[in-house]
Amino acid sequence: MKTRSIFLSLIVCLCLTPTAMAQEGKFLDHFKGIPVLQEGRLKPLDTYARNLLIQFSGKDSYDHAPAAAWLAKLLFTPFHAADDKVFLINNPEIATALNIKPEAGRRYSFAELKDAFPKLVQLKEEAANIDERQRTLVENEIIRVAQNVELYIDFSEDFLWAYPDQDFTITSPEIKKQLGLPQDQNQFSFIDMAFNAGKIKDLMLGLKNKSKEQILGPQLELMSAVNNMVHWTKDYQNLPFEVIPPAEGNDWLSPWDAISGGLSEGQRKLIGLWYQMAQAYAAGNFIDFDMAAQSYLGAVKENLKPRQLNIIRKFPLEMTYEAAKPFLWARIFYILAFIFFIISFTSSKKVWYVLGLLSVVAGFIPHTLGLVARIIIMARPPVTNLYETFIFVGFISVLLGLGIEYFNRRWLGLVTAAICGTILLFIAGRYSAEGDTLKMLVAVLNSNFWLATHVTTITMGYGATCVAGILGHIWLIQASLGKKREVLDNTYKTTLGIMGVALTLTFLGTNLGGIWADQSWGRFWGWDPKENGALMIVLWLAILFHAKFAMMIDDFGLAIGCVISMMVVMWAWFGVNLLSIGLHSYGFTSGIANALIIYAAGEIAFIILTATLVIRRRST
Repeated sequence: MKTRSIFLSLIVCLCLTPTAMAQEGKFLDHFKGIPVLQEGRLKPLDTYARNLLIQFSGKDSYDHAPAAAWLAKLLFTPFHAADDKVFLINNPEIATALNIKPEAGRRYSFAELKDAFPKLVQLKEEAANIDERQRTLVENEIIRVAQNVELYIDFSEDFLWAYPDQDFTITSPEIKKQLGLPQDQNQFSFIDMAFNAGKIKDLMLGLKNKSKEQILGPQLELMSAVNNMVHWTKDYQNLPFEVIPPAEGNDWLSPWDAISGGLSEGQRKLIGLWYQMAQAYAAGNFIDFDMAAQSYLGAVKENLKPRQLNIIRKFPLEMTYEAAKPFLWARIFYILAFIFFIISFTSSKKVWYVLGLLSVVAGFIPHTLGLVARIIIMARPPVTNLYETFIFVGFISVLLGLGIEYFNRRWLGLVTAAICGTILLFIAGRYSAEGDTLKMLVAVLNSNFWLATHVTTITMGYGATCVAGILGHIWLIQASLGKKREVLDNTYKTTLGIMGVALTLTFLGTNLGGIWADQSWGRFWGWDPKENGALMIVLWLAILFHAKFAMMIDDFGLAIGCVISMMVVMWAWFGVNLLSIGLHSYGFTSGIANALIIYAAGEIAFIILTATLVIRRRST
């Protein structure tokens, strides 16, 4: 009863997590839904803020507050954000080189890095002059940290135009009256001046034919303010945060670029609402801030095209997906399933099997819902980058594991599902730390038909081969421990069946890839490294089948062959991209060469160890 209560409590937590997060920072609800264009994709500000904070700190929240709250503070009150420890510096040598005391948490504030920034820029320039392939981890880390600090500074300058500054000082009551500025104020903001550009132009024309001696003090103030406007316009170009849709064309603009380029009527209204948000936030009036954000959302939709409006309608789903973290919950439940499997060795009670089954199913539900959400959000199959392929292969592996358990009912499928799901989602988590996982497609992959056929099929083949590989590991462990022949035969027959699925899918996927290549490049096969990798999987699986049916290997040899098949998949999946050649090399496997070497060495050691134990048992 107690274990059942624990399990139910976990499910309740999963269901309530989005609700709890939604209650936090309620005044940000409309602000989070503001559309931002980044790297060609229109996304909610909530996602934008999460990715930015992950890039800086490796986390998607700060001080238990949502990333959007931190971004609002940085944009509208950057002096309050200066002490936030958001800069992750993994190597303490960098902190020491900057004369900063290394922190145990490895995170530092802008206030701590500000004085060391010139030194950091110098180190970055020195590291950047080194060939990328010859840089050390420390040098790459220096470049990353410096770029993050530079980006932070850019964001802190994004809304300087909204606040009064001494560069725009007007004390003359007459000039303030002519410009329609408040009489009880002497310092004004850039936008105060920009919104009166027409009136300022008329006043400046009146001074055109006057000599310096004829220009009075108040008029000199106006001329100084105009000169400062010119300097500010030059200094604050090409800043990030592209939230203003263009009057013409497709390129969205940052507020600064929109103001500098001359505002259309629609853009003027949007800038005015950003001004209201900035003023309300700085004053701590969050109700007015939320109302301005709500008005902005309505106004920005009036400036969008039907295709963009269709994307914005999916923002609530995307924000729910990001807040719910379905793959994190899936990973937790898969780990639980494996723990229940370990506990089952100490007790023969059926409750542990039931809990293991329920845990895998409970993990599979958010795993599936997360994939479906990504498909709806991006309107394409979820197999276009490394993060997505890990998620999808994990999904296929768990599905096959559940299928095995449906026919087997002996923990074999559950253990396979738990191991595959956990490992693949952990690896996916490593790639999610690099930023936005819902990226636009590279041009070569921009075909939903072939993504849904070739890429999906070949990726399912990877998943099935990995499942066969895990079963091979399990057989070798069982044989090493001296399990009964009945148990070994059950694992062997299951492995053989999954191998058949893997061979069928990889063969079909490889042929579909050839058809796609023929349509795109005019040839079915070109011996490209990626094509060769796919062919290696097909040939290796075919060799195993032929060797088995020709009685050249027994179940022992087949298990070893299945473990090796996982190594073949890893090479075909990632290794060939490290060659950086060929039409299929998309450049998204940097940093995994060492991981592949370590993996291969571990597998070889596993095979040698278990094979030695099995041979000894057979000899006795």
